Amino acid sequence: MLWLHIHFPRLALEAQFMADPRPLPQLLLIPGQHTIVQCNAAAVSQGVRVGMNKKTAFCLLADCAIADYDSHLEGESLNQLALLCYHQAAQISLLPPQGLLLEVGSMLPLFAGLDAYWHDLTQRLDSSGFEYRMSTGHTPSAARMLAEAGLGLCSDDIEVLQQNLLQLTVAQLGLPAPLVDKLQAMGIRQYGQLKSTPRKELGYRFGIDLVERLQRLETDNRPPVSFKLPERFAQVMHLNYDAEQARGLLFPLRRALLNLEAYLLSRQRVCEKLLIRLAHRDGRRSLLTIPSVRGCYRQSDWLALLQLQLDQTQLIDPVVSLTLRAKGFLPMQAENADLVGDRYLQGDADRMHALLLARLGEDRVQTLKAEADPRPEVASQLQNSHSTRSAQFMRQWPSLLMPEPKAIPVQEYQLISGPERIEGGWWDNGRVRRDYYIGQQGQQRVWLFRRDDGAWFLHGLFA
Repeated sequence: MLWLHIHFPRLALEAQFMADPRPLPQLLLIPGQHTIVQCNAAAVSQGVRVGMNKKTAFCLLADCAIADYDSHLEGESLNQLALLCYHQAAQISLLPPQGLLLEVGSMLPLFAGLDAYWHDLTQRLDSSGFEYRMSTGHTPSAARMLAEAGLGLCSDDIEVLQQNLLQLTVAQLGLPAPLVDKLQAMGIRQYGQLKSTPRKELGYRFGIDLVERLQRLETDNRPPVSFKLPERFAQVMHLNYDAEQARGLLFPLRRALLNLEAYLLSRQRVCEKLLIRLAHRDGRRSLLTIPSVRGCYRQSDWLALLQLQLDQTQLIDPVVSLTLRAKGFLPMQAENADLVGDRYLQGDADRMHALLLARLGEDRVQTLKAEADPRPEVASQLQNSHSTRSAQFMRQWPSLLMPEPKAIPVQEYQLISGPERIEGGWWDNGRVRRDYYIGQQGQQRVWLFRRDDGAWFLHGLFA
């Protein structure tokens, strides 16, 4: 078996400041203390180090962003990253607080080899915005040690993996600090030295725990508990600044929509609506609703709808946090390609409908429906956009009808096809008897009819 471990060294820090676009040094402190537990590259470049006192860091920095370490937020972020990588592995496991383990050996035939698999996974992780290190390994523990050491091995050769493992120091094996100190005091500084020492001797001197750890590292292929997709999608984002304009919410939501896409793709679902609950600085709450038509899953589709909605949204007060939820899950349907090329796909019409809903609002958009009546002006009716009932015109009728039929001189039109007799309305005192023709005037195709008295009328236009 082949395993791949992904290590996120600054997961808690980046999760805390993900919604903050400011290029500031960032410090994460142990709650209730003044000790730095994580810091970003901008802070490191100015001399700040993990374990440093906050006051010392302030002496080195002109300005910075500060937050307390939040283990719950860190765990939620690891879950979101598991969603992002879910369809890249036959099995994926969470290794809190900063790791994901993927079983990749059985996936390689689908990706035409390890190099293609590695490239695809790298692109996906790059889009997440989190710093990461990853490595393959012949056991879960080996992959983890190699990844946390930053070796970045992309190999399915067991000998290569084992040789690199031998170069790790005992401090890189995840051993308790007192045990590392004892080993180093005896002159054992690398895993290679530890591996060559008889296990009986190691057990006698350092206890059975060390022997069991080495056994897991070298031969144990039992995976941890597998990650399971949640039944619902929800992501909370805390802003480290006050968003005064609705447009400013686009930055944190962009990454959340990428996680939503991965979630929906993994479940083979689309969702009909997004609910974005905003928490404002003054304690009030407000709700943004982003509807779709027949559902969608792509980040790009939701992003286009979200941009239109935010452009028209006035915040009641600056926003300090927001929660994204998906509502209305439907099975994912494959779009049928148009082989002839003379018609629009239904998906294109749905996307245009959704854009209109986002720009104008659900109450201002109407769609056509077809009634069981032979008269065109009665058969074509408008309905609220919430309705799932759609127009089904089995005949060659235009979708655009004149408000009232317009009397015309027929000699100005070229008749193409017809007649089609339409008669009805005797049941409601609106009786009609007409012969319809498809005609053309210049480049415009039109719908004409003739009454029994010989008068001609224009009734519709073909798009």
